[in-house]
Amino acid sequence: MPYVEADFLLALVKEEDWLADAAERVYEDHDDLWTARDTLVELMLVAYREGWDVLRVVASAKELVEVRGDVESVLAAASYVEDEGFTPLDALHLVNSGEDAIVSTDSDYDDFSERITLEEYTPQ
Repeated sequence: MPYVEADFLLALVKEEDWLADAAERVYEDHDDLWTARDTLVELMLVAYREGWDVLRVVASAKELVEVRGDVESVLAAASYVEDEGFTPLDALHLVNSGEDAIVSTDSDYDDFSERITLEEYTPQ
C-alpha cells in the first residue's frame, strides 16, 4: 500500500497544480493509497497560509485516500479555523483539550473552553 504525503494530495485538491496530471495518473493506478493524520495537519497549515478554504482542503483529501489516525479531530479543528477564525494549531489545541481547561495566554479560547490564564500566576 503506497503512502502519500501532502504534495500528492495538494496536486489533487488544488484548482491548478503542475503535478496534477501525474498525481491523477498515480491515483488511477493505485486503489490502496493511504496517509497519516499528520498529512492532514500539514494540509491544514498550507491551506491556512495560502488563504484557501481549510475545511474543504482537509475534507477533500480525507475523501481521496485512507487516513490513519484521528481524522475527526483534524476535521473539527479545520472547522474552527474556517468558522471561528482560529489558527490551525490553536484549533488543534482546542479540539485536543476536549472538556479540560486550557492553560494559555490566548483569549481566543474563552468562548469555547475554560481557560487558566498564565497571567493569573504572574507575580504582581
